[in-house]
Amino acid sequence: MAAVQLARNIWRIPTAPFDLINSFLLADDDGSLTLVDAGVKRAEKKILGALAGLGKAPQDVRRIVLTHAHPDHAGGLAGAKEATGATVLAHDRDAVYLQSGKPPHLDASRRSGRILNRARGGFGKVEVGQTFQDGELLPVAGGLRVVHTPGHSPGHVSLLHEPTGVLITGDAIFNVRGLRYSPALFCTDIRLSRETADRLADLEYDVAAFTHGEHVADGAREAVRAFLRGRAR
Repeated sequence: MAAVQLARNIWRIPTAPFDLINSFLLADDDGSLTLVDAGVKRAEKKILGALAGLGKAPQDVRRIVLTHAHPDHAGGLAGAKEATGATVLAHDRDAVYLQSGKPPHLDASRRSGRILNRARGGFGKVEVGQTFQDGELLPVAGGLRVVHTPGHSPGHVSLLHEPTGVLITGDAIFNVRGLRYSPALFCTDIRLSRETADRLADLEYDVAAFTHGEHVADGAREAVRAFLRGRAR
């Protein structure tokens, strides 16, 4: 699957059909790359293929930033880290899950969450080389702002690339058959996930890039704000 350019030096990499799961690639002026999320376990081949299509080599990837520690984002992390030698970065509240290879527990207020907590699989353990917290500006492609949006997982983050106005929502909001909150079934804290998604309405951005679903460029902020305000009523 070819990479889709979102802005100067930023691409979306679909790692599953119909844009159901996306990773993202950001390039610094020196040619070094940062990968955001690594998809499911077999996504490594698609990511490496997208790199090759851009004329890039695996060793050009210096950092892998995780939005959160779920198998559809961290399943391919161990393979991507081995292939690139990149340093892994994650919010400090999700780093422990990446290092243990076990995702955080799902919301046990629902029977489905309790059942999945017993049956849910994990992913390969990885060493987290650097952790970050809410509000930090990561030195990625001129500045990648961390926006902590917990609830989908304790350390779930959205990421705003300030120079280009590209917002990577993570799983705070999906764009699968329209904008929607992350499914309650997969949240650590359902209520908190929906409350913190509202933070995205207060940010300034031109492109909304979803880890699940196609990105929105025209009127992105207005569309997200309209969705969030409509759900709040």
